[in-house]
Amino acid sequence: MNTLVAVYGTLKKSHGNSHLLKDSLFIGKGKTEKNFALYRSGIPFVTKTEEVSPIVVEVYSVDESTLENLDALEGHPNWYVREQTPIIMDEDGHKLNAYLYFNDEEVISRKEFLDLVETGNYV
Repeated sequence: MNTLVAVYGTLKKSHGNSHLLKDSLFIGKGKTEKNFALYRSGIPFVTKTEEVSPIVVEVYSVDESTLENLDALEGHPNWYVREQTPIIMDEDGHKLNAYLYFNDEEVISRKEFLDLVETGNYV
């Protein structure tokens, strides 16, 4: 059974960890329905503790093995936490639910060392 995952950082196309999604089905680009905050310090962190902007994502349909690999990379559930999040797709505006990785604790504890990405787009 496949799972929808929305990625916003190093898993996006042309970024360092995108190879983990090479066998997954690319669904399209979109953004979160709700506003969150995206911070970065080498790697990105999305937090639910602030509402700054929608987060720009790529959505993939992944198999169980790939999801396990993504969870291992993200340290789910001990570092990043994977949660279902409504996503508005760019192509036709339809809404779907996909898993997104959040890390509220890292942002709260290191906020003074992180850069806010006001656009919500990690490039």
